[in-house]
Amino acid sequence: MHWFGGHTDTGAVMKRAACWIWVSILCLVLVAGCASTAREAAFRREEVALFEARQQACVRCEPTVDCESAWVRTRAFVATHSASRIVRADDTLIETALPHSFGFVYLAAPKGRLDEDHALIQLKAMCRGMYRTDGNVSVMYWTCANAIVAVEDEFRAFMSEAK
Repeated sequence: MHWFGGHTDTGAVMKRAACWIWVSILCLVLVAGCASTAREAAFRREEVALFEARQQACVRCEPTVDCESAWVRTRAFVATHSASRIVRADDTLIETALPHSFGFVYLAAPKGRLDEDHALIQLKAMCRGMYRTDGNVSVMYWTCANAIVAVEDEFRAFMSEAK
């Protein structure tokens, strides 16, 4: 019996309910697919931004006084922009420890010769917990990616100020 005193066809009601369930499932699948596609596109854009920031976070210098002052500035930058302390600093590498917590940036700056007249100092920002052990992104990915791009962009600006 229907709420208002009339009779209803139970079979028709069940068919409509089944139809609504299938429509709802289809909508959920479509929304999930769109969200997944959007997430994948955002991930690809972020990976490109990370690559570009890494490529631009470097200083080309002459191996004499020019590189020595750039190396001193690099060490100062690393010391003030890493979540952890410097554990190695010699003529070819400045490196900080892995932070204890996830989502924090730590840095390495290798210095190598490009040719007889030039050396290259490159900042490598990393973030603990950015990727899972299987290589896929973790929940910290977006926080880490934004922090890495910001630090590497800031390094480029910091080193340009000295020129």
